[in-house]
This record gives sequence, structure tokens and C-alpha cells, in this order.
Amino acid sequence: MKYMKFGKNSIVTALVVSLVFGFAGPPMLALAATTPTLGAASTFGILGSTYTNTAAGTSIVGDIGYTTGPAVAPTVSGTTHPNDGTYAQAGIDQGTALTNLNSQACTFTFAAGAIDLAADTTHGPVGVYTPGVYCTSGAGAASIGSGGITLSGNGTYIFRINGAFTTVANSVVTRANGASANDVFWTPTAATTLGANSTFIGTVIDDAGITIGSTITWRGRALAFGGTVSTDADTITVPTTLHVIKLVVNGNGGTAVSSDFTVHVKNAGVDVSGSPAAGAAAPGTTYALSAGTYVVSEDANASYVRTFTGTACDANGNVTLVTGDDKICTIVNTDIPPPAPVPPPASGGGGGGGGISFTPTVPLIGILKVPSPLALPAGSGLVTYNYTVWNVGGQQALRSVTVTDDKCSPVALLSGDGNSNSNLDPGENWKYSCAATLSKTITNTSIATGHSTDGSDQIAIATAIATVVVGAPLTPPLINIVKVPSRLTPFLFGGGNVTYTYTVTNPGVVAMHNVIVTDDKCGPVSRISGDTNGNNLLDPGEAWAYTCRTNVPVSTRNVATAEGSANGFVALGYAFATVLVSAPGLPNAGFPPEGESTPWSIIILAGILMVVSVSLVSTSIVLALRKRAI
Repeated sequence: MKYMKFGKNSIVTALVVSLVFGFAGPPMLALAATTPTLGAASTFGILGSTYTNTAAGTSIVGDIGYTTGPAVAPTVSGTTHPNDGTYAQAGIDQGTALTNLNSQACTFTFAAGAIDLAADTTHGPVGVYTPGVYCTSGAGAASIGSGGITLSGNGTYIFRINGAFTTVANSVVTRANGASANDVFWTPTAATTLGANSTFIGTVIDDAGITIGSTITWRGRALAFGGTVSTDADTITVPTTLHVIKLVVNGNGGTAVSSDFTVHVKNAGVDVSGSPAAGAAAPGTTYALSAGTYVVSEDANASYVRTFTGTACDANGNVTLVTGDDKICTIVNTDIPPPAPVPPPASGGGGGGGGISFTPTVPLIGILKVPSPLALPAGSGLVTYNYTVWNVGGQQALRSVTVTDDKCSPVALLSGDGNSNSNLDPGENWKYSCAATLSKTITNTSIATGHSTDGSDQIAIATAIATVVVGAPLTPPLINIVKVPSRLTPFLFGGGNVTYTYTVTNPGVVAMHNVIVTDDKCGPVSRISGDTNGNNLLDPGEAWAYTCRTNVPVSTRNVATAEGSANGFVALGYAFATVLVSAPGLPNAGFPPEGESTPWSIIILAGILMVVSVSLVSTSIVLALRKRAI
């Protein structure tokens, strides 16, 4: 976060960050496939029209649902749903996920005929599969032979089988190099049969029926809402996953990258498997965990300020997971600025004791980035990135404005500087453009910077990351959250009451359901208006207003999260704000004494998914996430 020093070395710096991800692979890397949401079906280990179980030793770690239940009851750690409303919704969500999976373009198609996945060498190393969509052709039944297979790498695996799917007895499916059971899908068009004593991974969606042989260990889900599922002394565990994303923002000369930080995930003070690990940008480091309480942390770096945010962790990195969760914790690190030149004193002096006579105004810049088109379902094509940059603060002009993009150049200024003074004046909107030909799904990062013109040489930064989907007719939802505290200048010592106002909008083309707004240091966050048609969907063009009120006794930074779902994507928006309280014994201006460095700038993050904007006094981080079976 940003700091302010007053007196001989005065500085006020504002940082504005906007991030947008099409989730399912690292930003700025090609994505082979994307994981759909399973909605209500995500917590089910067994979902079938008819469920039969032939042995009392069957254990389901998760929920089960059916119309006709088993004569021999299994041990169930979750909830049993016998033809109730949750069961019905899970069936609907299973169908939606299947449509999504079947719409994604094949990254590899096997030769016509039956295929043994354990023996095939045409796709790559024998028995080893990397993230992608693997399709059989013709009457393309698939099996896993005695050699077993290994799923290697962090990403989504889809096995689209045009026929039956079988595994032999004692076969093994293993994970390596960050592969997650929540990201593995099997979609045969005929029945599935798993051989006895096998170890299996992933979610099978197969209404033709799923037969699970004796004493199988399965980390995944058997989803056959319209068919039969049978078990026999098996153990099925619904995957529980935590993704830890490391985001590093360098706006003041810092050079660190995600991998420079060491991240820990601990349970009862002990590192879990895979921890510690070097920090990783989205989708981050994946941990396959059991239900429980965990703590995310990192080794300290004195040059950066840390914030925890996301749907999983609180402000201290604490995470509670229940069976079937697939959650995200983001660690944001911003570099600390060096001292700036002394700003000129305001005319007439004043300011009271301490001789403070100059109060800098925080510069704020915003960037809106819209790829056109957002998807290239037929494959490779030209994409034009359109950028709008504007003066968010509106209190002073910004000089030395630049826009760069790490995957597209040159970024050209088209229009906006109406008076040709080379300054981004309040009320101006500068338009930029850049074009690139994309052959695969790709995520890129653009950065807008500007400097204050009040003599303090403060920097404002806005970053937008956008994903364009190539090879699948998938349009992600877009969400935007703007958060404004009622207090934008420092409180005197002792603090005071602050009301946070949140505005959540849908700038996209699809309505979102399950819209949630939370704040890590203020609760409850209450919706006060916005759903004009009462359909409980955040429709395109709607603006939902939320508020939360709390007392802030000391300088506090808090994080709000907005989440919405549509078309198998989850849109996440994060809004950060800092409210400052002066140290004791300060003059009425509320500033710290000379030589002390205290957080001051009000920083608000407002986010849009795939299209990023920053609103009044705002900093935004937005992740358009391919939802991982939440």
C-alpha cells in the first residue's frame, strides 16, 4: 500500500490496479481447457436417479442424492438428498456443466476406434497427459489399461469419450505437478464401468450409468442424474481444493515477481503437502486438502505491503474449508514508495502547530480495457484491444501518461487530449487501441500510469488484465465493484465512524446469479437497492447498491469482494480501501509528525471482469475466473 511523509519529505501516492482473468491457466499463457462450475452438484459424491449399494463398507465423503435409494446404506459424511429441491438443482447444474464441457474445442483427437489411454503414444509420452480436451472419434470407446495414466500439470483435463468408458482392475490414475481432482472431467456417451481395486480421479458425468467396482478409491464425483450409480465397498471423496494466488504490483520501482515470495499453507502450525512453495500468479498454487482450518502466510519482504483477499481467506490468511470447496485466496503485495521531493508550500502558510502548510491531493487514474471480440469460437483470429484511460480523482491534471500491454504493441493513442496540452485533465477520456492475432486462449496485462501536477510528483497506476477465449463459444460474465468510504481524509486521533458504500454493476451481456458482497473488516454488507425487476439476477446494466458501517479507531485497510456466476464462469471483483487515523499529539490537520511514515492515501479497488474500470478514488483487482466446481 502507499505511504505519506509530511514536512521535509512529503509524499502521497495512489495506486490503482485492475485485473481480469479468464481462469483455468496462468495469466499470459495459453489455456488448453477451462473448468466449468458444477453449482449445486459440486458437493455430491453420488448423484443418480437410482442409487444401489451392495456393501456396507461404502463411504462417501460428500453428499448423495437420488430418486430411488439403496437398500444397503453407505456411510455418508455429508447430506442425503432423496429427491428434494437440492437434488433437482444439482441435476440442472450437472446438465449445464456437461454442455459447457462438450462445447470446448478438442485439443487432441485420437484415431477412430477404441483407445487405451494407458498405452497411447500419439498424444505424447505414453500414459502421461497434460491439461487439454481429449476427444475420441467415431465409435470411440475409451479405457484405462493396467499401466494407468498420470495427469501432469496445473490446468483442466477433459476426456470427451464417444462411447463407453472402462478401467481395468487395479488401474491407477495419478496426479502430478499441480493437477487437481477438481479440474478432471470424464464425459462418455455410453456407460462407465470402473474396475475393482482401482484408484481413480475426477468427475464423471454420465447419465448412461456409472458402475463402480469393489473397493475402489475415487477422489471425485459420480454424477448420473438421469441414470443409475452403483457402489460396492468403495470410498468416494469429493475434492476439496485451495488455490493460492500471488499478485505483485510494482508501481514505485519494485522489481519482485510472484516467484520471489515463499508461500505457506499450514494446518495446526504444520505445512501441508506441497508447502512451502514459490508464489505463483493465477491460477496460483493448488492444494488438495481435507475439510478443516488452514492458515496461508508468506515469508516477509520489508519492501512490500501484504494484503489477503479472495473468497477463501480472511484478512489474516485464515481459511476454513468444507468438503467440496474449491476456493481462492489471493495475496496482494504492493511495493513501498521511496521519499519524494518536497512539495512547494501552499500560499499563506497555515496548518497550525507543526508548520504543515501543504496537503497534496491524491492522483487517481483509471483504465477500461475491452477486447473485441471476447471469444473466437472458430479458432485463430484478430482481436482488437480498446482502452479508455481517464482521470479518476478529478482534482488535478495528470502528466506523463503512458499505456503499455505485455502481449500487444504498439498501444496507440487515438484521441482524447482535447486541448493538446499532453496532460490528462479532469473530465477527459483518452482512447487507445492495439490489435493482435490470437491462436489460443490468452491473458494479457496492460498498465496505465500518470504523475501528479501539484509538485509532489505522485504516481497513479492502473492495471488491466483481460482474457480472450479461443476455440470455444464461451462468453464470461463481467462484474464491477466500486467502494467509497465516507471519510477520504485522515481522522484525528481516536478515529470515527465510516460508512462504506459499494456499487456493483454488470457491464457484460449475461445476467449473473449468486451475487455476493463481503468485506473483511465490516459486516454485514447489506444490499439496499438495485434489483429493479426482482428476479434476483444482476442483469446487464443494473447497479446494485450496498452499504456497511463500522468504527475505525486506527488506520485500517479493508477488502470487499463481489462475486457473480454465469455461463460456467465466476466473476470476482475486489475493492480495497484505506481509512487513516492520526497518531496522538498531532495538529488538527491530522498528519503524522515529520519523519514518520504512515499509510494515508485512500485507495479503493473497483473491478470488472474482462473489462476493467476504476471508479472514483478507486483501485481495482478483478478476476474473471473459470469457476472450479465451487
